Amino acid sequence: MMASASDFQRLNNAVLSNLNKITNNTNDLDVLVQKLGTQEDSEPLRDRYLRLQNDTKTLIQNTNHTLEEIRKIPIKTEADERQKQSLIQNLTKTYTAKITHFQEIQRVGARKEKESLERARSVSYRRQSVNNGSGFENHAYTDNQYQEQVVIPMEQDVDMQALRERGDQLQQLERNIVEVNELFKDVHNLVHEQGEIIDNIENNIVAADNHVVTATGQLKQAVTYQSAARRKKIILILIAIIILVIIGLILGLYFGLKK
Repeated sequence: MMASASDFQRLNNAVLSNLNKITNNTNDLDVLVQKLGTQEDSEPLRDRYLRLQNDTKTLIQNTNHTLEEIRKIPIKTEADERQKQSLIQNLTKTYTAKITHFQEIQRVGARKEKESLERARSVSYRRQSVNNGSGFENHAYTDNQYQEQVVIPMEQDVDMQALRERGDQLQQLERNIVEVNELFKDVHNLVHEQGEIIDNIENNIVAADNHVVTATGQLKQAVTYQSAARRKKIILILIAIIILVIIGLILGLYFGLKK
């Protein structure tokens, strides 16, 4: 079953819509990342940050699937196939640039969250050591190091349960980075496949052009041969006519003299 123009339009619109959403999410994430580890940091902000990350990852998964749908659509003519491959190539070029930007923000966000979590842990360890009457020097941060840390309100008064939850969130962020990287590889493979398909189409077009040139040469040669044969035939006919005329004249003279 061949694809209709509406199938292309529907899938193309779906990809463009997802790209627009990815752009908006990435811009929002960029703003949120700038606030991580600052006085504007808060639990609602981090919840929104994690939710946007997950939503964007889902958008990327859906976009990969839609691009694969477009790639698999059967096409009736080679010209339409070439147009389809060109469309996918242009879409994936824009798409990969957006994923790359999203990945950069992911890495910055994960790094800032890790630093913030370490500061919150250092606060918790210090307070535990003070409450237990033990020296803080036994923990990861000394008093001097602690004083050098800029501790924001949400990094203070954090219990162990909250630390575990934030640790789980950090692991989720790191898993998202790995998963998005795998999705990016899938897009790269799709682009590579499209490049091969386009190369094959171009090779077919070149081969077709060569066939046309060869066929045109052969046709010209055939026309030349045909023209030469026609001229030869005309010449032979003229020679025959001349011979007949000469014979006629000879016979006429002969019978004329005989009388």
